[in-house]
Amino acid sequence: MIWRGERRKSAAGRRSRHVGHPLTTTEPGLRARPAASALRPKMGGRCSSPLNGRQRRYLRGRADATMKNFMPYYRRQLATALLRRVSGELDPQGKPAPQLLARELRGPPDTTLHEGLLSQYDGDSRSWQENYFILLGDFTLQWFESEEALRKGCEPRGSTALSGYLLLSSPSEYAESLGDLCQGLADSAESRRIWKAALRDGIRYRSTELQRRDSLEAEAFLEAVRFYRQERGRYGAGDLLLGPEPEILGNVLMEDLLPVLRSQVLPSIRGSERRRRQLWLQFLQEVYALILSEIASEFEGFQKEKEKLQMELEKKIRPDLDQMLTLKDQIASKLQAAVQSPAESCCGQSVEPHLECVMEELMRPVSSGVEAVRSLFAQRVDEMIGLVWSSPVAVLQKELLTLGRTSWQPHVMHLCYEEADLYRESLRGLEERFGFRGVTSLVLGAQNLMQQLMENATHTFLQLSQQHLGQAAGRRQLTQMLGKVKERVLKKFDYDSSSVRKRFAQEWLVWIFLPFLLKHLESGCKLELPQYESFVFADFSGIINLENIYEETVLAVLLRAVGRALAEASCRNRHNLYADGFSLPQSSEELLYEEMG
Repeated sequence: MIWRGERRKSAAGRRSRHVGHPLTTTEPGLRARPAASALRPKMGGRCSSPLNGRQRRYLRGRADATMKNFMPYYRRQLATALLRRVSGELDPQGKPAPQLLARELRGPPDTTLHEGLLSQYDGDSRSWQENYFILLGDFTLQWFESEEALRKGCEPRGSTALSGYLLLSSPSEYAESLGDLCQGLADSAESRRIWKAALRDGIRYRSTELQRRDSLEAEAFLEAVRFYRQERGRYGAGDLLLGPEPEILGNVLMEDLLPVLRSQVLPSIRGSERRRRQLWLQFLQEVYALILSEIASEFEGFQKEKEKLQMELEKKIRPDLDQMLTLKDQIASKLQAAVQSPAESCCGQSVEPHLECVMEELMRPVSSGVEAVRSLFAQRVDEMIGLVWSSPVAVLQKELLTLGRTSWQPHVMHLCYEEADLYRESLRGLEERFGFRGVTSLVLGAQNLMQQLMENATHTFLQLSQQHLGQAAGRRQLTQMLGKVKERVLKKFDYDSSSVRKRFAQEWLVWIFLPFLLKHLESGCKLELPQYESFVFADFSGIINLENIYEETVLAVLLRAVGRALAEASCRNRHNLYADGFSLPQSSEELLYEEMG
């Protein structure tokens, strides 16, 4: 399925069909990014569609096997994550308290973020068809036969959640990615710009929903995927972890099947080069749709079992927590004696010489983006304060609400977000050197950080400003009060931005270098783990996992090296990072109200 920019409205337009679940979007086109299946189709020179019964049975069997093989990893990581959470309740070591008033990023689900005409490419008829599209607040994209059909309450022709997509913003990008030129452009450059920003925002939000979810289940799932792949010799999940749980597992399965698919199916497709590409993508979409449907169904069926499992784990962990933690520390001590020295040697020789350079590349785009967020916030506040002299209070109230929606206005935020795209070029060499394949995830993570800072800044300004609108004696006093609020919020912003950027750099240095370390230590250290299994009591075997303790030992070595690099950068005041010892007088919201009261 492919879309391109807005065009003139057509009188009617043929009905289109949503084929499968595309993994990549483009603007001016949306295309499916294949990840694959492994069957030689009976196609007689062309790719059959839909899949025949034998192919469907095979694919369902592979999806079923993937779920059965993955679930033990998920259950173990649920237990490990719960143990970590419960122990953290006794000894909380939280992140630095934010200075801004934090507000969770939640899109307005009942609103429409953008709407208009787009031309949609239908793979069956191989023609462009005009439909009326709306992007909802939960970043679901729906399309209708016409605007009139939408207003009448007709059912949409199709819809898709914008997770796992890639936005291509020009015909040349589309041609390079798909090998097929885009057929024409939209009439309005401004319309294309707004659609591009809105779709990109939706892709980012839906693709990183799991990473932003602060839940035991999300933490356990992502860890389980990582361990599942590592058992197969694949370190560093990277961009496979984008999207909701079923899509991630579908990506993992496709990763296994793609080599076979390419060798068995692709050679049997006949026709021109362009036609072969179309048939290939059509086949992959059919395959992915079937696999995703099967995995999603089985994953949904696991939800009730998961709830029961968590209740049982709670009953098991809490009464014996002290004993479990003591045993875990004893095993960690034994592992540390065997692992720490080779881990430090590998880290010192292969990682530490690159830390400063990679950290610099990590900090530069996110710092530029955060600075752009700060400037945008200050500019919009100044514009609003400027209205004090010419507008009634009701207008200011409306402008405050508009300011509070800034983080959800992609066409306004896009200049900030574009700074993160620099990572695609600056970190390109990390894949060859360290096997890092998560640049897209990194870009989206940096953009999430920028959006959250804007959300917190506008929310804080909103809360403080509201209490003064009715107290000011005149317009001059109101202007002064709002100016003071702005300056105070900017100070809080600077402190928070330093903390979150340091945390961002730390997390991504770990994501880049930990898989590299684990892979290089596998033969010398990890293969020795079975000799420690006897130390784990039978009653605790499903909760205390040697693989997790081993990785925590290696991670501790890496974190010390990363911590030294970040401390040095802070001391040298690079990228406006505060030193660890720096703090504002108070870190609670009471100070905000206290100072402005």
